[in-house]
Amino acid sequence: MTSAVRRVLVLIDGLHTRALVDAITRLVGLDGAHVLLLHVQGTSARSGLELASRRPGGRGLPPQRARDLEEAELRSGAEALAEAAAAFRDQAESVETMELRGEAGRLVCDTAARWRADLIAIRAGGRDRPPVGPASLGPAARFVTDHAPCAVLLIR
Repeated sequence: MTSAVRRVLVLIDGLHTRALVDAITRLVGLDGAHVLLLHVQGTSARSGLELASRRPGGRGLPPQRARDLEEAELRSGAEALAEAAAAFRDQAESVETMELRGEAGRLVCDTAARWRADLIAIRAGGRDRPPVGPASLGPAARFVTDHAPCAVLLIR
């Protein structure tokens, strides 16, 4: 990558954060760059639990359990962002963090456009994805690849 990359948005998913940071710093010159670390709390895990509880004879998620899940998700996201921020601080001019809730791919693209990112760095897929091939991209990476307002760096 060239030194023209000044604004790098990195999607932090909480998995293999150190490997993600190492790959980005190896591939992108971050000297003088501004890095925005974005963690998106999806609704899929909790909504999956709620759907399972709505089967015939099922009960909804108890309010305390829902609060516990929400707190655990927030704590996990904050920890992932803190780990990534600490790793990037020595590499970049500045590091910001942001946490949002919703559909990751759409939020990444919207945030990149508003923040005027030069580059989006994102992991290609999760643990359940094959390393290469058409199914290797997760839903967020696929959406970002198709709709990003700037260059995209897929990290495998």
